[in-house]
Amino acid sequence: MKSVMNFLAACCLVLTHAYAGGIVKLHGKITNPISDSISVVYQDSWVGYEPRTVSARLGSDGSFSLSFPQKHDYSVVSIRHGAQGTEIAPLPGDDLLLTLNAANFDSTLHYEGKGAEIANFMAAHMLARSFANFFGSRTQGASGLAPDSFIVRINTSLQKETDFVNNNGAALPESFKKLWLANFQYGVYDAMLNYPVFHEVQKQHSYSISQFDVTDFPVVQTVPGVFDDNLLDLPYYRQYVTKYYNEQLGASERLKGLKPGNNDSAALRLTIANMPPRSAELYEASLIYRHVNTGTYSDLISLLSTFRDRCPNSEYLALLGNKIEAKKKTSAGSPEMDFAINTIDGKTMRLSDLKGKVVFIDFWASWCGPCKGEMPYAKKIEEQFKGKDVVFLYVSLDADPEAWKKMLDEMQVDGIHMRDGSGGWTGPVATEYGIQSVPSFFLIDKQGVYAMDATPRPSQTNELVAAIDKLLK
Repeated sequence: MKSVMNFLAACCLVLTHAYAGGIVKLHGKITNPISDSISVVYQDSWVGYEPRTVSARLGSDGSFSLSFPQKHDYSVVSIRHGAQGTEIAPLPGDDLLLTLNAANFDSTLHYEGKGAEIANFMAAHMLARSFANFFGSRTQGASGLAPDSFIVRINTSLQKETDFVNNNGAALPESFKKLWLANFQYGVYDAMLNYPVFHEVQKQHSYSISQFDVTDFPVVQTVPGVFDDNLLDLPYYRQYVTKYYNEQLGASERLKGLKPGNNDSAALRLTIANMPPRSAELYEASLIYRHVNTGTYSDLISLLSTFRDRCPNSEYLALLGNKIEAKKKTSAGSPEMDFAINTIDGKTMRLSDLKGKVVFIDFWASWCGPCKGEMPYAKKIEEQFKGKDVVFLYVSLDADPEAWKKMLDEMQVDGIHMRDGSGGWTGPVATEYGIQSVPSFFLIDKQGVYAMDATPRPSQTNELVAAIDKLLK
């Protein structure tokens, strides 16, 4: 059995294209159900986490029927039943009959109908290898090894995926096999681009990386620049596209003994010059999307205008425009968006009750490495402002309350702690604040007004302390 929540945490970057047509039908019967419904979750954007859910209640005999849109060939979608889940990669127009015994979830999954060959292959892969995007978790696990051993390990993982296809994929369309294996090849490239960070995380036993070993960075420089717009349906290809030149530039600077600066502009120039048009368009749109949480409203408007001039018909324009307008609600000078606070110790209040104090808000989750990396810095800053009119409010996106509480026990960070509804990206506060990545930070002055467009992270200690000091005067 595989945990749906672990799956969602691992593939928070598994994004698919906006849908414009093509329906997949899924129906069948579940015996020994563990829930009264079944759901399909697909992603609605390549540049942001925009999950969409279609659900159906089970009949008294466990039967169900639902349909969902699927624009692109073989885009991976997840199927959830209770706390369990699996995945399929259908073609538009597929019509699948699913049967399973929920008491033995993975071992009893079976499909018939149009598209059954691929669906049954993925069910077998789930049983033997787990979710396709757990490949990234396995490569991250190898990051503690020295460079040569790391390369051997991740290529061994790739070979296992190749062997699995060769041993189990006789009935698969060649087009699917080609894309399936290409996704894992780009998973290897993605792991190589990530190697310096994850290597130091494991070596230093911390998400707060204080220094890098220059011997980590030749791994990044050996990643080839192999771009193909026909591969944009692949999650790992999209991750590769959105970080390739940034990581190459950063590795070059590190090997020259320089501390990397902001390479976004240089990476964008290289991307436009060297990537095919749709891949370059994805990079630029993703760059703007990443800056929604950290950039100023005026800078975001400028970036969007430049992107619109370059790609006037881009399908990403509407999404980016909406996100930037949502950003305006939390830009400097705007009144705070109020919300209910139900604390971990059972107290109830509202954000507006904290007027008269400076409020630092941190959206985070226990499964988020960078979030945990910020906590030691936050703890020190809290100590610095102890006894002053400053409140540190931590809003968790954890769906599992026990994982949240366990992490708080480990971190021992003071402040006000709350969980956003039942957790997840669609919690009421996360939705109101337009949270699409964690950690995300906001700073509110004593009058209940947002003080900054882009609030420094706790690890940017000097900047954050200076900003809070200014608001206390």
